[in-house]
Amino acid sequence: EGLRVLELPAGENLAAAIARLEASGRYEYVQRDYVVRPFVTPGDPHFPRQWPLANDGSNNGIAAADIKATAAWDVRTDASNVIVAVIDSGVRLDHPDLAANLWRNSREIPGNGRDDDGNGYIDDVHGINAITDTGNPSDDSGHGTHVAGIIGAVGNNGIGISGVAWRVQIMALKFIRADTGLGLTSDGIECIDYAIRHGAHIIN
Repeated sequence: EGLRVLELPAGENLAAAIARLEASGRYEYVQRDYVVRPFVTPGDPHFPRQWPLANDGSNNGIAAADIKATAAWDVRTDASNVIVAVIDSGVRLDHPDLAANLWRNSREIPGNGRDDDGNGYIDDVHGINAITDTGNPSDDSGHGTHVAGIIGAVGNNGIGISGVAWRVQIMALKFIRADTGLGLTSDGIECIDYAIRHGAHIIN
């Protein structure tokens, strides 16, 4: 029915070529010829090494010994309405694979040095540090960041790895100390209380 596939000369700009072809009046519509995959598999460079999500048996793995993430992603990749509290050593707040998925306390104004929402913590925009009773849950050991990445590293963004949920809200709650690798039960309880009060659906 008149459908044509055109191959552009090497080096020709795709957007300019589409505009030129549309302007010619010879075509009802013009679009690029997309490359598609039969399954939803992220393009993150380290995804092939994430055998718990999709194990093909390489690197001494056991084929199919995984959580069937690729099958789940065919159904859904977005859990952006879900808040997951990560109670650990904190989270690296500027991490390029996590920053977009950090939970935000909408009642707190970042960086103004005040407890805007009256919950006892100053500038708790992404969570708290129960060790220092502050709103700075920055990770200084790496463990909490690692855990947060498994749960919710932004998927299919061409960076690093993919989380189980490509879009999710990670609430960063720090109670483990970097110097000792230990945390107090009382600080852990403080984090749990905070997570519940601020609407976390899942606590890790």
